[in-house]
Amino acid sequence: MHHGAPTCTIVHQCGEITMTASKDPIPKICMFCQNLFEARKSTTQYCSHKCANRAYKERKRQEKIVHATQENLEQISAPLKALQAREYLSIEEAATLLGVSRWTIQRAIKKGKLQTLKVLGRRIIPQKSFNQFLK
Repeated sequence: MHHGAPTCTIVHQCGEITMTASKDPIPKICMFCQNLFEARKSTTQYCSHKCANRAYKERKRQEKIVHATQENLEQISAPLKALQAREYLSIEEAATLLGVSRWTIQRAIKKGKLQTLKVLGRRIIPQKSFNQFLK
């Protein structure tokens, strides 16, 4: 064994194995730029520090996009969840929950498919009646 050449693996006291530089370069493809390069370690993924930084930045960018998308979905669905939890709905709220116009709800009321209550000249839909209409 040559004193100048590093060994391939080192076993620590706790049993952990770590890779060190190899004598022979390993041909690999960069995970970012897809160029062929020679790695000195078997764990190397990128051809240069520049590619590693760019890959890191792209990962962080994608994480931000996913996080922003989830926040947007939560903001959009929060009012709908609040409407679903209410005991009584207005005609406009029922139309919003179903994704139809308020005239469609009015026709369902007129045909007797959707039961309503009249309170102070205003029609409200009990949640029970709305759920039965959906079935």
